Amino acid sequence: MPEAPAPALALLSSDGTILGIAVFTRTDNAVPFTQDDLLLAEELCVQAALSLDNARRYARERAAALALQRSLLPQELSGGAAVDLAGRYLPSDRHEGVGGDWMDAIELPGDRIALVIGDVIGHGINAAAAMGRMRTAVHTLAALDQHPAELLDHLDKVTARLAEAGTCSPEYSSITGGTCLYAVYDPATRVCTLARAGHPPPMLVAPDGHARIADTPVGPPLGIGTGAYESVDLELPEGSLLAFFTDGLVETRHGDIDAGLDRLLAALQRPSASLEDLCARVIARMATDAPPEDDIALLVARTHADDGGRAATHGERRGPAA
Repeated sequence: MPEAPAPALALLSSDGTILGIAVFTRTDNAVPFTQDDLLLAEELCVQAALSLDNARRYARERAAALALQRSLLPQELSGGAAVDLAGRYLPSDRHEGVGGDWMDAIELPGDRIALVIGDVIGHGINAAAAMGRMRTAVHTLAALDQHPAELLDHLDKVTARLAEAGTCSPEYSSITGGTCLYAVYDPATRVCTLARAGHPPPMLVAPDGHARIADTPVGPPLGIGTGAYESVDLELPEGSLLAFFTDGLVETRHGDIDAGLDRLLAALQRPSASLEDLCARVIARMATDAPPEDDIALLVARTHADDGGRAATHGERRGPAA
């Protein structure tokens, strides 16, 4: 019986780094490898090495972007005396990397609470960094106790200036803007004032469990520099539930956003007493793709009312800003 030819060995390397070794053997065919066989094997090794190097680079960049994003997102959400809060964040596993979805809760004077959710355009570490800049800008503007429409107007201009002043390398695309929804809830008046910049509308669940899309005006996405944002006041009975989310929850490549909004409304009907259980139920019903096609952020808040003696002092404190 003829002996099998000696195996051919080839290194899988990229930029001087050895990533592995490929071994080519024949068992039933005793014909030695030809020069054409070796050229084909060499080409296969080159392509395999490139694929391995790309996979390693993607894994490193994704891990770095996730670490940066998680370090910039709030570790714990607190609604103070105004609302009970719960949230979920699911990063995408797309080739482009994680996105810039984010959410926050900012306590304001007079036991009020600012609820904010946003989505930065793009994916990868640049999107995570841009998300951090946008979140910092919102905190700075919120400290000035600005009206939601006014805050988005300033945030739009800040985002546009940062995009103009920013630099980008050939490897990373520039982050130019995003969407945002900013709301302020006052438990003394039970009024939630909100404005949105290109962001999906919030869901409102009445105390009887009926869910609907809140009728709110929408302005242009952030970073255009045109402003023109409007706010709306929603008077909410105690125990109302607000749900803010990013488009990754309701929009996929295989379904339009209207169908996703209808599914979300159904998932929010008659919510349980536990907001954590509600978030788990919503994610289970909505995030049918594994992994999700885009980042998903969900923030739910159940309102409290305060009809006590704080209203007078609260009104005096907010007089100039109002």
